[in-house]
Amino acid sequence: MAAVPVSPRVLAVKRVLKLVGPGLLALALGACAAFDREHPQATAKEGDLLVKVENQRVELIHTFRQGEPNGLFDGVVKVSEKGKKDQLQEVNVICSLPNDPQWPSYDNLYGRAITKVSEAKGRTGETGWQILFHFDGRTEQRMGSNPGPWTAQLRDNLCRRARFDDRPKRSQN
Repeated sequence: MAAVPVSPRVLAVKRVLKLVGPGLLALALGACAAFDREHPQATAKEGDLLVKVENQRVELIHTFRQGEPNGLFDGVVKVSEKGKKDQLQEVNVICSLPNDPQWPSYDNLYGRAITKVSEAKGRTGETGWQILFHFDGRTEQRMGSNPGPWTAQLRDNLCRRARFDDRPKRSQN
């Protein structure tokens, strides 16, 4: 049986892998995984991935400003989706307290599309969309149209809910 000819590219890749070994390959694969790792808003830096939902990626572009109790304001995120133009969104959220009669029974996420980060400053009152995430599982679109499936996951991240709840667990003594 005759030997199958191997392309020069395949031979070059084999030589490089012999030289650098599997360690560099693992390092490169780890870097790819870190690129796709969602960061909690509380520790995220500008440029970090906040949420990835379906084929949409939401990255932090401008950090949120802490507001009144449980509020995060004037944050800017970039929503990327393969085959579509990236979009900037100014996002605000008021995270409620479950089972507290002094607070509403929903989290309030609202925002608007912007073209420049500098447009997201101060409370101008301009809002393009608003979604209430009720604690009984309902969502209520209060104004505008829902900008995408990323909003529910971003609300979880910003309000430290579900898989983004990084608060210390209280003991049941």
